[in-house]
Amino acid sequence: MKLRNVSHFFREAGVGIWRNGWMSFASIVVVVLTLLIMGSFTIINLNIQAITDEIKSQVEIIAYLEEETEEEPEAVDELRSQLTALNGVQQVSYVTKDEALDRLRERLGDRAGITDGLERNPLPSSFEVRPHDPEQTAQLAASIAALPGVESVDFGQEIVDQLLAFTDGVQMFGYAIIAFLGVISLFLIANTIKLTVYSRRRQINIMKFVGATDWFIRWPFILEGVFLGFLGALITYLILFYGYSVLYQNASAWMYHNFMSVRMVVPEVASRELLRILFAMGAGIGAVGSGISVRRFLKV
Repeated sequence: MKLRNVSHFFREAGVGIWRNGWMSFASIVVVVLTLLIMGSFTIINLNIQAITDEIKSQVEIIAYLEEETEEEPEAVDELRSQLTALNGVQQVSYVTKDEALDRLRERLGDRAGITDGLERNPLPSSFEVRPHDPEQTAQLAASIAALPGVESVDFGQEIVDQLLAFTDGVQMFGYAIIAFLGVISLFLIANTIKLTVYSRRRQINIMKFVGATDWFIRWPFILEGVFLGFLGALITYLILFYGYSVLYQNASAWMYHNFMSVRMVVPEVASRELLRILFAMGAGIGAVGSGISVRRFLKV
């Protein structure tokens, strides 16, 4: 592209938008409607991802100690060092027999009195081990179980497997929906822009007959599509950002107290994701849609 032609392309793109005001408006409406659906699902997917990450972060392995080990502080310290040195271990916490009993009484609540009749504390001391990668929990648990001084390990393998399968399924579903909406958006916008291009087919034909190259004709239409997509993305961003901010202010506290202490993604984080996706998709779809639409009329 020659630099002296750049100003001509931008000017022609602006003139095209102005002269075809209603078609430009229709294109922007289509962009806004399709990006609203895609952006809304992006926010939902973002919150689902945050929830699954929070749940994954709570996965831990309980390593119960042998009775002989828990009675020797040096052996406990040695085992703590071995656990901390294992690959994939994020955090190690020691729970004494008394702390385990206190937790049990707290869980029992009003029925905690049933433990008063115990002649001795039957609960073992344990280490709570949090893995860096929840998907490596089973392998890490096997390594911990092989350490001397460990009586047994418990990490709820079936629950962890179901959780990982669920979160993976949610992620794949989210990506599939976004890809599907992207194709639908491209189809709708391309057809809308095609109407704009069709109304100017005589202009394109004249330019072809006087010797203009395909790219000389194509660039103003592509820039026009980028501008319309960018404007549609801006409108969509403002609607979604302020709408989500209001929803966050009114629903975040309720979600935390009534739904597994789950925290909604803060609007600033959602805003960054929306900016990245909406403007890339809006401008990209506008450019590709224009390129596809104008190609047909260049074959004269």
